[in-house]
Amino acid sequence: MPEQFHPGTGAQSDVEISLREVSKRYPASDADAVRPLSIDIARGEFLVLVGPSGCGKTTTLRMINRLVEPSGGEIWVDGKNTAHVDPDELRRHIGYVIQQVGLLPHLSIGENVGLVPKMLDWSKERIRQRVDELLDLVGLDPDTYRSRYPKQLSGGQQQRVGVARALAADPPVMLMDEPFGAIDPITRGHLQDEFLKLQARIRKTIVFVTHDIDEALRLGDRIAIFDEDARLAQLDTPLAILTSPADEFVRSFIGDGAAIRRLSLLRVGDLPAVPETSTGTGIEVDPGETVSAVLEKILAAGLDSAVVRGRGSLTVQDMLLATAARDESAVAS
Repeated sequence: MPEQFHPGTGAQSDVEISLREVSKRYPASDADAVRPLSIDIARGEFLVLVGPSGCGKTTTLRMINRLVEPSGGEIWVDGKNTAHVDPDELRRHIGYVIQQVGLLPHLSIGENVGLVPKMLDWSKERIRQRVDELLDLVGLDPDTYRSRYPKQLSGGQQQRVGVARALAADPPVMLMDEPFGAIDPITRGHLQDEFLKLQARIRKTIVFVTHDIDEALRLGDRIAIFDEDARLAQLDTPLAILTSPADEFVRSFIGDGAAIRRLSLLRVGDLPAVPETSTGTGIEVDPGETVSAVLEKILAAGLDSAVVRGRGSLTVQDMLLATAARDESAVAS
């Protein structure tokens, strides 16, 4: 008889999800859709799976919640082997967001978000409170959107509802399969920014699939890059991948402009600055802003430096030299 899945009751460790030599081969194929794959995903980590079409990234994601059954290996979530857990019970405790959103058109937004809590026999009042809390969390006014239907929302708004629904039962793990893929570039950028802010608050363990390397670099704590043969080509931080691609495939997949991308990953607060006791005359910026964002502000203001609050002054040259020095250090290590 399958075990019940109760998040947070498994063997406590820093690892939330463990893939152990997991593979998948479909019956009609003579090649693995996913080659034997081993990855440990830490609690609160944002892991992005990226690669060309057919590389196995979505199959890997769907094996975690048993929408696809592995052909070999083991998957552990919160200290439990998922093969021994009822799949429906497992899925109720793992948030799942897809590109098509999958909102039920005949249900209101509030009913869509409250679907899983209802299945878990929450009280009506508890569900209502949770729905309103989550709509507010994803930037949708509950009084305005609770009673609307999916067709009355824009694509970006529907994606926000999809995220809210995935968070409804407060799952420790979220699986996201190209959730922003069908959104126009401007809205997509806004959603990425807002989701990063949301993740900073809720700290879920997220496995996120995309084919877009820029999206992966922007969102991931670590990135797993797969090649067209379903081989894990590199698993590392965005900065390490940009500075030290593992092979020619990774180098080609990243493409040109790696130096510019690095500027969008580094924060000015991480760079050495002249103490603020000296006379800083540049624009004032926050330590959490990226080097690329600060450079844009400096150039737009017609200046050549910035004052990082609580840190000190940085000139354009300071930022470029410090970024280059960090890149050389990353390569050397």
